[in-house]
Amino acid sequence: MADRHRFGRALRALFVVLAFKSAVPASAQEKPATPPSAESAQDAAQPQARPIRKDRVFVWDLEGTWISKAYLDRLNASRSPHATARQTPALVIKIDKQDKSYPILITNFQNALLNFLLEVEPGGKPDTYRMVTAADEGAVSSADATYIYFRGMRDVQGRFDALSIADPHFAKRKFLPFVRLPDSLDTVVNRLTVAGKYTDAAGQAYEFTEAGDAILPERKFAYEVSLDPRAANCELLQSHPEREAGGQNRVGFAWAGTQLRLFNVKSVKKDRFTCEAKPFAVLTRQ
Repeated sequence: MADRHRFGRALRALFVVLAFKSAVPASAQEKPATPPSAESAQDAAQPQARPIRKDRVFVWDLEGTWISKAYLDRLNASRSPHATARQTPALVIKIDKQDKSYPILITNFQNALLNFLLEVEPGGKPDTYRMVTAADEGAVSSADATYIYFRGMRDVQGRFDALSIADPHFAKRKFLPFVRLPDSLDTVVNRLTVAGKYTDAAGQAYEFTEAGDAILPERKFAYEVSLDPRAANCELLQSHPEREAGGQNRVGFAWAGTQLRLFNVKSVKKDRFTCEAKPFAVLTRQ
């Protein structure tokens, strides 16, 4: 099993099907075949769609970012990820294709575990399966594999959008509902918390984009919303570690009804922060 490490980076299936048709020669009485139209030739050049097998689940069927539904629902209601995590533990499973392998990252925003998803096997019950994961991406023995059981049914398009997953690392193998995020984790969290355009009491403009750009009257920076509840006693925006490496921008925030309050932040110890008691700006959404 891979060592646990601090959550900070999220890691970012191609299956080609070739179809062959046998050619049947035309008889002497048959008219010569007409040449294919440009539209037909273009359609033929398109890559073949991956077949939907309702009796099988493949690794690529699970590709994406999965988040515990209870956490996402509470975050949507509160717009406060630190407070949400203290009440409803977070759990995210990200499965991404990297070359020919599928790294699987599992995190509760305080610790993370990185393995490889090797295969999906039947789970022994209807609509139940198990992910075969291991620290190495090559062939492994059953003793070196970790199995993650899940349940789910495809929608009419043959896609899984919701699963019940029994994670053995952070959920003690208890089946929990998960949903697949439509966008990246950063984008969804930004959208649910602070993304929007605002003005303060003096009419000055503020903006926090879904893409992660903070535009304040006196500064601009690439931001991320802190998800680790240990980071601060308040909700926290901070410099994005990849887009603004080494950045020291931090802004506390809190919602009071329809108003977004922003706070100056000070350090109390390494990687731990606190918000000042009074906000430096009270914003109204435009």
